[in-house]
Amino acid sequence: MSTTGTRTVAIVLDPSFAARLASLADRAAVWIVDSAMNRPAIEALWTARRIQQASYDVTVFRPIPDLSSEEHLMGVLRSIQRHADAVDEEERVPLEWIEVYGIAPSPAIEALLRANGFGGSAPLSDGFRARKRRDG
Repeated sequence: MSTTGTRTVAIVLDPSFAARLASLADRAAVWIVDSAMNRPAIEALWTARRIQQASYDVTVFRPIPDLSSEEHLMGVLRSIQRHADAVDEEERVPLEWIEVYGIAPSPAIEALLRANGFGGSAPLSDGFRARKRRDG
């Protein structure tokens, strides 16, 4: 059965994003940096998913001390792509948008987005969003 529609993935690099996590997870799959401040909100959503069968899709990644925010973003984008490639093509919902919180777009990030098939970025109050280019 083919799935229609598109999806948004949010990448949170902000270690103090916790208060906004639930509302973001209500509308997008979230990849969020592990931190002392974010961890209680992450675990609350995981508990809701397990106990209440809530549909939150929250993935945690650990910060690597010597990596820049841009390098973390690049690593998470690679992981998202590997995850998407592992899903059966008939069940895959195409990624249309990414939203990134905790970092502003820079020339290096714009180049990274283009290299990963995204168009230019649009600002958010504490980050940016970018749309996947459509070929053809």
